[in-house]
Order: sequence, then structure tokens, then C-alpha cells
Amino acid sequence: MPPTYKKPLGRSIAIGSLAFVALLCLVLSIVNYSTYKAGLYRRYESHIRDILNFTRSQIDVDDLAKCLKGKYKSSKFDALQKFMDSFKDSADIHYLYVICPLHDGPVDNVMDIIAAMSSYEKQYMPEMEVQLGGLTGEGYSVETVRKYLNAAKSDGISFFVEDWVKGVTYVDYTGTLPLYTSSGEYLGLLCADIDISEIKRTVMRYTLLNIALILLLGIVFIALFIIWSNHNIASPIKKLENSVTEFAYKQKGKEDIDSIVIEDPEIHTDNEVESLANAVVKMSEDMRSYVESIIAVESKARALDELANKDALTSVRNKNAYDRFVSEMNKKIETQAAKFALVMVDLNCLKRINDNYGHENGNEYIKKSCGVVCNVFEHSPVFRVGGDEFIVILSGRDYEERKSLVQKITDLFKDSAGNESLEPWLRLSAAIGLAEYEPERDKCVDDVFRRADKIMYENKEAMKAVRES
Repeated sequence: MPPTYKKPLGRSIAIGSLAFVALLCLVLSIVNYSTYKAGLYRRYESHIRDILNFTRSQIDVDDLAKCLKGKYKSSKFDALQKFMDSFKDSADIHYLYVICPLHDGPVDNVMDIIAAMSSYEKQYMPEMEVQLGGLTGEGYSVETVRKYLNAAKSDGISFFVEDWVKGVTYVDYTGTLPLYTSSGEYLGLLCADIDISEIKRTVMRYTLLNIALILLLGIVFIALFIIWSNHNIASPIKKLENSVTEFAYKQKGKEDIDSIVIEDPEIHTDNEVESLANAVVKMSEDMRSYVESIIAVESKARALDELANKDALTSVRNKNAYDRFVSEMNKKIETQAAKFALVMVDLNCLKRINDNYGHENGNEYIKKSCGVVCNVFEHSPVFRVGGDEFIVILSGRDYEERKSLVQKITDLFKDSAGNESLEPWLRLSAAIGLAEYEPERDKCVDDVFRRADKIMYENKEAMKAVRES
């Protein structure tokens, strides 16, 4: 009579396998849910951060503060409105706006400053246009306003999920960036909202699919393990293990995406073990596709970063890029590895051209002038740091030829300004200031900038005196 056991191996294997699969399902579901959700939120935050930084680079906070105080819309305000409207049409964004949270009461707790409107909204929902300095009544819940007020205390970008509103089918994920004038006065919050309703549905579908797949594979695994035991499982699993181990060993330290595929272990058992082996190979192929998608997302993020550092009108680098460049130059100054000169270029008569011939011709004036600067200083980075101001950091060949290049660009602008055969907006004129970095007196780039700016200003005043005489 065969012996009896309190814990028969078959039952123990079945119970143990079932418990293992149940635990595995629970753990992987939690991990997959958390990881996938966190990854989606990170991508949304990266997208919002790029939108806020790019939009901030287009805002003249001082001008916006004057408009709010005087309850009027300047030309810069109108240009900002046009930019935000266009950006909302082209970007994957729900709302883009500037507000000033006032208090956490239930009524009139937020003041509107400016908000983007899509072409569709302008045509079919014109009543959505916000009024400069208008109060929002009961438009914001107390809980949401408290989040805006907390975000206003932050120095950088803050993120939060807006509170659910009855009757609304979407949920917004909001990013905020405080705006301050040049004197340090707080103005309000630049905000960007993205609808994240789909995140919850996507994560839930993804999680349920993972649970279903894990349960399915677990049940199949238990059945095969009980039926075939060692002979039909151990050997194929060993081959699969060897294939995966060899794959892991060969891939260590490699970055070749095309090689992220497990070599087929050639298991032909005509059962689920062979299917499992094929699934592992397929998984490695999916892994490669996933990595490729990540690289594509990162490439898009880099493109957005480049866009955030490029001046929209002239395509040269903008103020944000200049600040980054200055930070790097200051590090070189600290290590005494800096050797450069700074050229300040300030365009003359831009306001007169805008007033008399329109902003379109004013923009043409800026672009043509920028072209002159770029052509002369072709080996140096050019930054547009204001409406009519450009900065060039000279190094290398341009640094060695700095004086002759400054004389060249001065002559070019002078000849253009005096050429009466050209249209008024094509008679280019600019004041130039050149200052060289001197280690014994300059502690940072701003020291060089101030000298160049002073020289440029003296040049501008002299040119103005000549024109008036």
C-alpha cells in the first residue's frame, strides 16, 4: 500500500504554485499600475514644463503688469494673446492662461489676466474670452484656489490635479509658474492645464490587461508543471534560462537597440513551454519597440527644449538660452578658463517704424538687422534678449578679430541707414557696444555686459544727437 502524506507533493505543488501566481499577480499589478501611472504623469509634467518655459520666454511681465494696472491692452499684450492663441491651436493643451489668485473665499477668489483661445473657441464660444482684470465669480472652488495660492508661494513650477467639478467629464492636471516683474513684484501665475481623464482609463485598462495576462500565464504554468513535471519542463526551462542568461551577459554594457532581442532557444515541445519561450522572444522584441518609443519621446522633448530656447521671430537663441549660456560662462570664469568679449547691439528707430509702417514691417526690420549681426559674427552665438536688443558672445576667431568685426558691422548699419533708395523699414540702424572680459576686474558675465551696455548707450546717444542736428 503506497504511503500517504499529509502534504502530497502534487497538492503542495498545486497550492504553492497557485499561491505564488496569486502573489505574483498582486505584486506585478501594483508595480505595473504604479510604474505606468508615474511614467504617464512624468511625461505630462515634462510636456507642461516645456509649455510653461516656452510661454514664459514670450512674456514681458513688466508690460503685462502695466496693462493690468491700467486696464488696457498694449501691443505686447496683443502679441502675447496672438502667440498664446496660436500655441493652443498647435499644442496638445486644454488651457493656457495667466491668473492672480486673490483669497480662498467662495466668490471672486481669482482675477483673470489673459487666456489663450483656440480658433474653435473664438468661432463657437466667444463668451469664453476672459476680461483683463475681471473677477471669476464662483468659477473656482475654494479647494482649487487654495492650490493656486500655495503654488504662488513656490519659486518654480508646481503641479496639481484640479478638484473635480460636478457636471464636468474631464479632469485637468495643472502646472503653474509664478510671474514677477523686473522689480521683484509678484504679478500672478502662468498656468497650463492638460486633460488627464484618459490617464485613469488608460492605466485601468493597462492594469486589468496585465492582471488577465498574468493570471492566464499562471494557470497555464500550473497545469503544465503538474502534468509534465521534470521531463517535459525542466529541460526546456533550462534551455530557456540559458538563452536568457546568455542574452543578459551579451547585452551587458551594450547600447545597440537592434540587439535587444533574445535569441530563439529553439524549444519544440509542442506545448505551453514552447509558447512561453516564444513569448519571451516576443517580449524582447516588444521591449525593443518600447525602448524605441522612449527614444522618440526623448527626441521630441529635446526638440521642445530647443524650441523653448529659440526666438520665434529671428530663429536665433532667446533670453532663456542667453541665461543658460551666461551660467556656463560664469563657471568658466570661476575656473579662470574664460576668454571672450561681449557685443551689445541695440536697434534704432524700431518704435518709429512700428508706429508709422506697422508691426509687420517692424518685424522685417528686426529680422534683416539680425541677419546682419549673424553674418558678421558667423562664428559666435547670437541672442535676442529684448524686442530690439541682441547680444553676441565672441570667442575663438571672432574674438581675435573683434575690433575689425565691430567696425565692419558699424559700417554696414551706417551705410544701410543712409541709403535713401531703400524703404524706411529696410534702412537698418543700430548702436554697438563692445566690452572684453578682463580677469582682474570682471567677476561674472554681467560685469562685462554692463560695460558693453554703457558703451552702446553712449554710441546711441551720439547717433541720436547727429540725427537731431
